[in-house]
Amino acid sequence: MQFQTFFSQFLEAFLENALTYALFAFPFFLAFWVIWKKKLQSIRIQEVERANIHHFKHDLLHSTSTFMVFAILDVVLVYLQSKGYTKMYYDVNQYGWIWMVVSLGLLLILNDAFFYWSHRAMHHPRLYKFFHRVHHESTDPSPLTAFAFHPSEAVVEAGMAFILPFVMPLHLGVILTWQVLDMLNNVLGHLGYEVYPKGWTKAPILRHITTSTHHNMHHQQFNGNYALYFTWWDKWMGTQFNDYEARHEQIFERKNIPSTPLINTASNEAQTSKKATVTVNIQQKVYQFETNSPQTILQSGLAQNIPMPFSCQKGLCGTCKMKCVEGEVTMKRNQALGELELKAGYILTCQSLPLTDKVVLQKE
Repeated sequence: MQFQTFFSQFLEAFLENALTYALFAFPFFLAFWVIWKKKLQSIRIQEVERANIHHFKHDLLHSTSTFMVFAILDVVLVYLQSKGYTKMYYDVNQYGWIWMVVSLGLLLILNDAFFYWSHRAMHHPRLYKFFHRVHHESTDPSPLTAFAFHPSEAVVEAGMAFILPFVMPLHLGVILTWQVLDMLNNVLGHLGYEVYPKGWTKAPILRHITTSTHHNMHHQQFNGNYALYFTWWDKWMGTQFNDYEARHEQIFERKNIPSTPLINTASNEAQTSKKATVTVNIQQKVYQFETNSPQTILQSGLAQNIPMPFSCQKGLCGTCKMKCVEGEVTMKRNQALGELELKAGYILTCQSLPLTDKVVLQKE
């Protein structure tokens, strides 16, 4: 394939991916996050909004790189298909209508299983920063977050779409239908608002289909609810948050239903913390709050509706990293910061307890 041909096909594939994304993500974003934002507040999953223009720009930038990766893989797949290496076909009569329906169901089931295990693997501390950290920059996701991946994760996400045409006969219409359903599911999963009605998680069949709350809780709490389309892998492997169904119902009732804390309460370890006044500078906005011993700085901030960044709350991902420019803290755990970062004054707020009366933090 000549470079000019490759570039022309790449550009066409990129524009198709980007346009499809725009047709799904932008209307939902405008409707829920801009136009009817106040009217729809009652079905907002996280009552305190933490997403801002920084997150929106971040998501758009990384979505663009994702569609570049998808476009390259699309061009390679089309080229190999033209050489007869794939099992893609265009004539429905070749395998019949029954196989078209069955193959679409198989695509959903296989991709759901692949997503669960690859997604869970990317949360391993040794893999996380190389694959999945970019996506978890948004702890309060919006439709723009749906395809905000690091290029390495984008390759993984496209895995089934690239591999399955070599493994099983797939009609082009089935592949396109799958991609549309996948795009819609991704946008709804990152919507930030619950559009699946009350009682969904208790209905005999519907309860096996993930809701917007299901994936939103993953962004908020990090280490659970890994599934894509269906809830069964999380249930089988014990990774579904225990309060998932209650959280879903709570959105429609807004009652004080007990839920899993965003961060575990600090244990009685051999660490000395004291009440302190903490000042945080986040995206050129300054917030000030008092800590409550034995809570971490992040716990105290979130309890007072300070929009501090966080994800795993376990000292693993580094999303809550901030620079301590004044005062001293002690960290209970750290598996995200390197020696140079520690020397430069960076801390993990989810693991930090104040040692001085005043602490000033900067998000860089």
